[in-house]
Order: sequence, then structure tokens, then C-alpha cells
Amino acid sequence: MARFAMLLRPDQDPAVTTARLTAELGAQVEPLSTDDPDALIIDLPDRSFATDADAFSAAYALADDYDALAVEPDLPTALFPEPDPVRGADFPPGCWSPEHPNLAEEWALWTIRAPQAWEYSRKQGRPERGEGIVVGQPDTGVIRHREMDGVQFVPGYDFVDNDNDPTDPLADGNPGHGTATASVIVSPDTHVVTGAAPRVRHMPVRAIESVVRVTQVSVAKAVVWATDHGAHVITMSLGGLPSFALDRAINRAVAANVIVMAAAGNCVGTVVWPARYDNCVAVAGTTPHDTPWRGTCKGGAVDISAPGENVYRARIPQFPGDGDSGQGQGTSLAVALTAAVAALWLAHHGRDRVIAVARSRGETVQALFRRLIRETARRPQNWNTGDMGAGIIDAHALLSKPLDTRSPATEPATVGSVRHLITELLGDLPVEVDCDRYGPELASLILHTLLGDRTTTLPSTKLRAAIANEHLRRFLQL
Repeated sequence: MARFAMLLRPDQDPAVTTARLTAELGAQVEPLSTDDPDALIIDLPDRSFATDADAFSAAYALADDYDALAVEPDLPTALFPEPDPVRGADFPPGCWSPEHPNLAEEWALWTIRAPQAWEYSRKQGRPERGEGIVVGQPDTGVIRHREMDGVQFVPGYDFVDNDNDPTDPLADGNPGHGTATASVIVSPDTHVVTGAAPRVRHMPVRAIESVVRVTQVSVAKAVVWATDHGAHVITMSLGGLPSFALDRAINRAVAANVIVMAAAGNCVGTVVWPARYDNCVAVAGTTPHDTPWRGTCKGGAVDISAPGENVYRARIPQFPGDGDSGQGQGTSLAVALTAAVAALWLAHHGRDRVIAVARSRGETVQALFRRLIRETARRPQNWNTGDMGAGIIDAHALLSKPLDTRSPATEPATVGSVRHLITELLGDLPVEVDCDRYGPELASLILHTLLGDRTTTLPSTKLRAAIANEHLRRFLQL
């Protein structure tokens, strides 16, 4: 089945376009959300595409035929590398760190000062360890696992199979990813892994089959669902291409007082989407020595950092003798730890009070959280704020800072566009390409080029013709 997202023009009637798509293409059409009828999700059950270029070409044809502002295909993109626990793959080379044999199991918790934050809340008589806060997690789903015994779950959903069971079927491509990342948030202190917010109520949403094959539109639907079903924090340990559908879903969640964050990305170098969006907190990864993890994506889009190398997490045993926990790496873990800190903060102050304070200041809860984590971050010596954000997140300092501190409001840098990505990589050169139309495909070519993986990624005929700048053409090897 082929899936697209279509963004209509303001003067177009969604009902009329939906009727046309159904009658002319046999499409199954629904709005991205009930209050965003101009963004349509289009499923074509009888269509499939041999290459990404074919899918993008079909999207451009749909935009022309239906006079839409933009159409994007829902492609499974391999732009978020993770270690392969089955095959032991090392792609790209040099990205991954060896395990550390003498590392304390709770080192990451102490690095972000979570235990100190728990004790601070306890002494203040406040809810601690994330109690009462719902963390929604679009990922591969979860399984029953020893490290997750006793976790408080709330009902989730499966957008891959379209049912109410978000169980991870453990497909190829980093099986158990959703369970691993959830464990560093919510695992009780009973076995090896202890989550940074073990009293959180966890909402698993299966949005992807594999974290190394991310479909943006499915994640957008998961964000909408989690927002509508009571998530207070949404964390995405995934990334890939820009998507207006996912951008709109994030903006909607933020407007509903949800804290939304995503992993900066692995091995590509520059921050990927959705973390790159201005309205999403982007989290980079660090080592036990408070230095940047070798595989972390970096740049001006990063807001904050957290441990991402050799963090203890639940894992899925693949061979006899394998344990069910151990060290993992990637910004997937860094953003999960940051989501746990967000839950500690909301629980400590009370979410209703946080919302009231943010409104009194003319801020969203997201903006208040982003500003305070930057102000309270722990900044190691020789820290590069231009690459790794304000510092390493500090749960105790965050909870200790009064909500009503009248510090100057700051707006995040505008870094979310494909045009900004080109400027970041190649300097301030004229980009004549229509990034609203061609942005996702152009970003795909750029990110695959940075990964050194352009063997199967070729541009569509229309994009090739649209790129006139010779510097960009040489960079993309066109």
C-alpha cells in the first residue's frame, strides 16, 4: 500500500478533494486530525513503488493534479542508524563505541542527577519519580520484559496494524527498540535497569516497524493520537525526513500543553527531523566522561544533551547466554532520559500549575520547559554550545528553579527548514529550489550523502531538473 500526506490550499474544500480522491483513485482518505482538515492522509491500497524517486514523482503528480500546496510520500527512510544486535553491523563505520566493562549500572541517572531530584521532591512533599505523568512514546511498541515488570501502562495503539495492541513483534532492524528506550524512562528499581522516572504512566504507541525504517506520516498520526489520549510528554527516539504532517502534529501537541522532544540523530552529523523542527526539543548524546558521544548528531538545532553512550537498558536476548539488559548507545537513549526529566519536573510542580505559569507568561509549556532546561543545564569544561546545546540536562537543578523566575524569554533558532540545512552545510548560497514542494526528497538526498549511502538513492527527474545551483549539484553528486 502506498501512503501520502496532502496539504490543501486555504480555498480548497477538504470534502470535495476527498470525494475526488476516492472516486478517481480508489483512495482511502482521512484528515490528519479532526481539527486539521486541510492535511489529508491518503492510502492507495493497490499502489506500490519500486524506488523512492518513483514515490516522490507520484507525490509531485498528485500535487499537480489536485492543485495541493504539497504532497509527501510516507517512505520508510533509513536515516537513523542504530547498532544491529542480531547481525552486529557497524554502519556507518566509526560511529559506535565499544562497551565499557567497568561502568556502574546507574551512571546515567547520576549524570543527569535524577536521584537527587527524587530526594528533593520527597523532602518538599511533592510527587516524585514522575508520579501521575503520562509519557507517550511513538516507537516500535513494547513487549513483556523482566525490566518492565511493575510499570504502569496506559492504553496505547498500533498504527502499523491499526489495532489496540502496541506489542512489538520484534521485526528485523533493531528489534525491541521501543522496550529498550522505554526502560530508561520507567523501569522500576528491581533488576538491573532503573528508569529515571519509574512512577511514570507509560503510553506505548507502535508507529514504526523498525527504528531504522521510519515512516514520518505514521509517526505524525501517533503524535496526534497520543495528544488526544492524554499524553503529557511525547518522546521520539527516531528520525528521518522533514514532513509537514509531522510538523503540524507536533505544533498541535505543543499548543495542547504537551512537551515534545526527539533524538538529534545518529551518525549523520547534522540534526535530523523531527528533532530539527523549531517546536521540538532536540537532544544530543554524551559519554560517561561528559563529552559528545562519537555518533551524536550536532549543530545549532540541539537544545540539550543527555547520556547516549553505554547507557544500561533492557534488551532482547538473541542468542543463548545473552542477558536481558546491558549497555546501549544512541541519541534514542538520550532523549528518553530527557523525557523522564520532563516527567519529574511536571510531577514535582504539578502539571496544572506549570500550565498556569506558562500561560501567565505568554508561553507554551514547551517553551517554558525548553528555557528552564537550558538555564539549569550543567556545562562541562570546553563545552561547545553551538554543537551540543546548553549543556547536559540536570534534573535536580531544574526542579529547584522556581517556575516564576522572570528571565528573558528566548525564541529557538529557526533551523527546521531544508533551506537552513543547505546553508548549514554549504554556506549562504542562493537556493532556487522550491523547498515546500521538493524539501523531503532534497533532504533525503542530502542526508544519504552525509551517510555515504547513495547507492540506491537517486533523485526524481523533476528534482534533478529543479536543482540549478552548481555547488549543491556537486555536493549531491548529480
